Amino acid sequence: MKRKQLLAILLMLCMLLTACGETAQEQKPTGADLVTPQGTQTQPEDNGGDASRLVIAIPDEMVGLDVQQISWENMVHDLIFEPLVVYSADLSEIYPSFAESFTATGAYLEFVLPEGAKFSNGDPLDAQAVKASTDRFLAISEYAGDLEPVKSVVVIDERTVRYNLHAPAPYIWANIASLYGGIVDTAVAEKIGDWEFNRKPVGNGMYYVEDWELGDHITLKRNEYFHTANPMLKNHDAPPFETIEVRFIPDAEERVAALEAGEVDLIYNTPVDRMPELEASGKYSLYSYLQPGISYLNLQTGKGILSNKNVREALTYAVDRDAINAALGGHVTPTYGFLSAAQAGYSAKEEAKLASEYKYDPERAKALLESQGWVDGDGDGVRDRGGARLKLELLIPSDNSSLRAAGPVLQEQFAAVGVETELVEYEADYIKELMREDEYEIGSRALKWVDADILIYAFGGESGYPWEDPALTKLILAARYKNDPAERIEAYEEVSEQLAQDFKAISLFADNYIITMRSDIEGVVITNDGRVWFSDTVVKNG
Repeated sequence: MKRKQLLAILLMLCMLLTACGETAQEQKPTGADLVTPQGTQTQPEDNGGDASRLVIAIPDEMVGLDVQQISWENMVHDLIFEPLVVYSADLSEIYPSFAESFTATGAYLEFVLPEGAKFSNGDPLDAQAVKASTDRFLAISEYAGDLEPVKSVVVIDERTVRYNLHAPAPYIWANIASLYGGIVDTAVAEKIGDWEFNRKPVGNGMYYVEDWELGDHITLKRNEYFHTANPMLKNHDAPPFETIEVRFIPDAEERVAALEAGEVDLIYNTPVDRMPELEASGKYSLYSYLQPGISYLNLQTGKGILSNKNVREALTYAVDRDAINAALGGHVTPTYGFLSAAQAGYSAKEEAKLASEYKYDPERAKALLESQGWVDGDGDGVRDRGGARLKLELLIPSDNSSLRAAGPVLQEQFAAVGVETELVEYEADYIKELMREDEYEIGSRALKWVDADILIYAFGGESGYPWEDPALTKLILAARYKNDPAERIEAYEEVSEQLAQDFKAISLFADNYIITMRSDIEGVVITNDGRVWFSDTVVKNG
């Protein structure tokens, strides 16, 4: 995805000092401006498309559907909930979405709701409902800290709700503009209980849940009450598809097979090795967006071999990111810092600096290991010291295709400097659990959030991991509250510098996520933060 240099989102400063709601509505890009097509889009023969029904295949099933109870999300949640505001296509501005307009100052954020708004079940969705939803989020959500600057939520009138602030803090916009900022019907949640509401929530998005068959699929029905002010869309009312069925197909090849067999219309996370064939067929359109974050290796620092900083440094210089990219078909963006260009707070200058300082240097890696007494005494290619082999366990997520493909490449690169690694595959959630229990040596993870504030949950005091550097946490906390865009970027440059110097983690790459669909499906809007809207979608052969 092409992006403007990120003072992006950090227009937040403007938004926290001036009323930007009306300005945000002046630009009205069309769907064609918001997608990055990859390859041909030749019109295929009529394949019997159904214009009233769309079938989508995704790799991961949801744990729950209530955005105030979950800790991670996928595209299904985007269809059920609509936030008050959204980012523009290039993440450089905030636009009204469910809110008709908004005003932002250093003291408060005020949102005006559309007249006569309703939840998907027909319940009134007024300012009191937004307050109740926000209060519940603050009470139960794992991410309530994202709205920490909100001192109180006040109903001004039936259509106007205000967030009074302790202090302006730009990171709150990432939450308000995300699906976590969608409005839930708290009256229904109280009536049926949190467990049932997590299975079948009532929200304000384009669709609502009709049926969820665990392990197989979820069926969503069109919300006839849906309305948005999102200027990126032409159609501001109910979407065209009466039904969307989302199937859970973890295996990437099976998703492609289902697409080619005509069983599904659109697939997420297209495997990179199948892209050339799909592009060449002329039957499909491929769209990409950059990971709002990075994929990286998290290194043990408190015990064992990796408690030695020089060994961690050696591993850093042993990684050839360009070779990893080549092995993944050139469909990832190598990274050296801990933010991608799809995130607020990103610094191209800092990325270039770290790329120069920590570039691939296997000879330096070997020298560092030898300086710590790790030598290949028996000539078997693996270094040893005091009778112990230099062997480490590398945890790879089985449900992340890019990191899974990168695993063997990393194994070879570490072997080239005399480090033996055993690849062990677990689901990403279990790797996270092992890291929090401090039962790991090298864990591979992927960060996904449009704001640099994600670093506090990965490396700071909010991470839940036993490792914490108080000096680093202090830097991250200071960066959270920088309202001037330039100062905020500089603050996160300091964070990246500290992380790099500690050799706590090795940044690898940002994924280019690929969505593939039948080429007779047109008008899908995909923005740089990965959100997909079907409001303007048409099926030419339907």
